[in-house]
Parts: sequence; C-alpha cells; structure tokens
Amino acid sequence: MVPPAIAVEVPQSPQPPPPPPDLPPAQTGTATVPPPPVPAENMPGPPKRTSRWARKKQKQENSSESAETPATAPASPAASAPANPQAAVPQLGQMLTEAQRRDYETHIHDALERAQANLRKARANSRLTDSQQRMAAQVENFVAQAEERRKTDLVTARSLAERADLLARDLADSLQ
Repeated sequence: MVPPAIAVEVPQSPQPPPPPPDLPPAQTGTATVPPPPVPAENMPGPPKRTSRWARKKQKQENSSESAETPATAPASPAASAPANPQAAVPQLGQMLTEAQRRDYETHIHDALERAQANLRKARANSRLTDSQQRMAAQVENFVAQAEERRKTDLVTARSLAERADLLARDLADSLQ
C-alpha cells in the first residue's frame, strides 16, 4: 500500500539581486552595488534601561555633589582632563628592565645606521630600477616608522629597524 501524497506549501524564495551595472568602456574592474536595505525586523531595538544599582549609584553621586559648596568642591575630572581624550588614556606596552632597554636602544641604533648606510649607497647609484626604487622608498618608510615608535614602543621600533636593515641589505646586494 502506498501512502497518499502530501501537499506542502513551499515559500517563494526572494528574487536574486539584479546583476551589477556595466562599466563604461574606458573603465575596467568590477562594479560595486550598494548593499540591499536592512528589513525593519532586523533593526536593533531601543537602548536598554540602566539597572537599579546604576541609577542608585548615580543618584548618590549627584546628591553628594550638590551637598558640597561650589567654593570647596574639587575640580571635576572632566575639567582637569586634557582636550584630547586619547592623551589621557594610558598605553599598554612591554615592561623592560633598564638592561633590556639599553639593549633594545643599541640594537635599534645599529640596525638603523646599517639601513641608512646601505640606503645611501643605493641612492648614490643613479641606475636604480623601478623595483629598487620601491625598495628604497620602503626602507625609508621603515626607518621613519622605527624612529617614531622608538619614543613610545621599543619592541615595535626594534622590529621596524630590523626590517629596514634587512630590506636595505637586500637592496645593496641587488646592486652588485
């Protein structure tokens, strides 16, 4: 015995988006199409309310501030904070001993000196190919970045100095 056939409604799938428009004859590449609009049911809802604890704490802070007289009230942190909010945020970084710091400084200095010496030799050669000119520009970029990072992050500065040194050495070797 064969069971009777069951009719199942299949929802219609949405139509695929139309193909991107053709580019003018002078342009090549792929055309970009803006994304489809987001349906209202996928939009985020209103922001959540603060908890009772947070409201109570805020109320206590507000009442303690109003109890103080303006003459004796300490300056608010917002008033004493610098105009640039990024400057007030402490930066995380590698903790180095004084010996490690000296070692990093020496290594950075030596690597940058070698990179700049090789770069000067390369620049003295007036027959640099396009590839060699790009390498020289990249060496200069690494040197500049290493010098800038040297002020705040010795680990990153050392890495950039080593890259500049290696790339400058490759550039010098390609000229011989």
